[in-house]
Amino acid sequence: MDFSIATADGDPVVVALVGELDLGSAEHLAECLQTLLAAGRTRVIVDLARLAFCDSTGISTFVKANQRYTDAGGYLRLAAPSANVARVLGVVGLLESFPTYRTVDGARAADADALLA
Repeated sequence: MDFSIATADGDPVVVALVGELDLGSAEHLAECLQTLLAAGRTRVIVDLARLAFCDSTGISTFVKANQRYTDAGGYLRLAAPSANVARVLGVVGLLESFPTYRTVDGARAADADALLA
């Protein structure tokens, strides 16, 4: 999986994922998120708009990172999942317990009307 990091106005960091998040790529994402956290970047939005696939390893990466960010007083929010990725997130129950927004702007603002549920 290719992924890129874009920063808008310095905070929060937006990590845009492209391709497939699976066993082969999840560790790379975990390392990226851990590096950001270690650098004091405790507010992160993961943009899923161009993520085509996410397996259980990817889901686990989100859950573990969310706990670390929350423990550090920040947050990890998911945004703009495709219909396929949103379906997977819903099937595993993540939408009920993890802040997932329709858009990156909705995630920035923590807009309750933009939450997927």
